[in-house]
Amino acid sequence: MLVMGIVQLFKTPHWLNSAFIVLTLFIVVNISTAIILNLKTEIKTFLGFKKIYFLPIGIVVGGIIAVSPILAGLLARATTFSELKLDTTFTLTSIVVTLAIVAWEELWFRGVFLNYCNRHLSVINISITIGLLFMLVHLLNPEINMLKTGLTLFFAGAFLTIVYFYFKTIWLPIGLHFGNNFFTVQSNLNEHWLLGNEGFFGAIILTILFLTFVKLTLNKTSK
Repeated sequence: MLVMGIVQLFKTPHWLNSAFIVLTLFIVVNISTAIILNLKTEIKTFLGFKKIYFLPIGIVVGGIIAVSPILAGLLARATTFSELKLDTTFTLTSIVVTLAIVAWEELWFRGVFLNYCNRHLSVINISITIGLLFMLVHLLNPEINMLKTGLTLFFAGAFLTIVYFYFKTIWLPIGLHFGNNFFTVQSNLNEHWLLGNEGFFGAIILTILFLTFVKLTLNKTSK
């Protein structure tokens, strides 16, 4: 929150998107945290570039999660291809800016400080806590209806956190987050209670994914 407040104090030049400033500050925060809390090994493992191949994998999976309500609508014949419109601008600028935004959001909620927390708390405990924090921080946005999006936000935050630990990399959460945010589809189902943009179908998918990785994490821990 302090980082976000600092950025608001300075006027960003018109040629520089503020997302890059925020991203830079969160990189500094994570590196400083790693040094102070003796997490040098963790920052190399979780934030290093050796597992960057998880980024495109996450983008594809995140995109599938994003369009899953629409796919369900097509299967249920609640909509047709003629009523769909891809609400995405495929330009280098939009891709880079979106990537910068999701990257700093991931470093905010799934930074290396979580590895310090894991010395005292379980991965599942941390994932649930971050899910709650991720949901609650959206209360700062008056345009968000928490009754509709609360469950989706909670399980999104929890799911991204648990895969961060399971695969030991930040690149997969960044990819998942990017794919989910970038590939949006407009249709006649936008306001549908189940299949709409803020419908419960997305929350159900994220719940299933989170519980799946809870099971995988418990199995991994027992071994």
